Amino acid sequence: MEGHVTRFVGENTTIPVPETLYVGDDYYVAAWHDDAPAPDDGQTADEDWAFAAGAGLARLHDETAPLVDSYGAFRSTAGGLSVDGHEQWHEAATDYVRGRRPVLDRHGHADMADLVLKYLEAHPNAFAGAGEAVCCHGWATPDHVSVVDEEIACLLDFEHAIAAPVEYDYWRAVGPTFGPDSDDDARNAFRKGYESIRSLPDEFDRRAPLYALLNFVFFFESLYVQDQHGPAETAEKAAQFRKTINNILDDLKA
Repeated sequence: MEGHVTRFVGENTTIPVPETLYVGDDYYVAAWHDDAPAPDDGQTADEDWAFAAGAGLARLHDETAPLVDSYGAFRSTAGGLSVDGHEQWHEAATDYVRGRRPVLDRHGHADMADLVLKYLEAHPNAFAGAGEAVCCHGWATPDHVSVVDEEIACLLDFEHAIAAPVEYDYWRAVGPTFGPDSDDDARNAFRKGYESIRSLPDEFDRRAPLYALLNFVFFFESLYVQDQHGPAETAEKAAQFRKTINNILDDLKA
């Protein structure tokens, strides 16, 4: 699906992406992009990068909002791209957590997904005001966003793309890139860059913990899917994720 989304963005927005040459059943071929971020290019999440990346993400959202009419996973069609989704983001977010439960279950952590699902079920209006669906990149970090001359120069790897509210994509970028420090200068620059193009929804900050829940369920699943650590370190990270999810839920219920 990554290739289909990359082509969709390339054909329908001003966001610079690699040209999609061919999309197969489980692979795609893209043209070389001179400004594509590379592991050794030294791109860091400083204030200049953050402002430009925030503005670029806002452009992606602004230009795809008229083209996306529901929330959920993208699927390819004869005409290009559509969303196999829901009219309400709450329903799509619930499906998002359910979709990650099987991996957590295999490793003894299904209870974490169940706790999040239980909270969402008990709070059907938790995401009220989140806003319309847009094309979300899903991982707009320096590894995937290059900046040249204070402008986004290339956005690639739409592996985690989803039709969701803008705040889903915002927190998917900010959390992994800047960490939890809300007073970080680069983190603040990212928000300023975003808001220079598009306003964030009302009560945006109130809903932030909800997206933290979704993110940590994803991180939990990725811990086992990517399998990059030894048994001891994996167990330690799993314990940290469990603690974080429980703490977020406790704060939401307080």
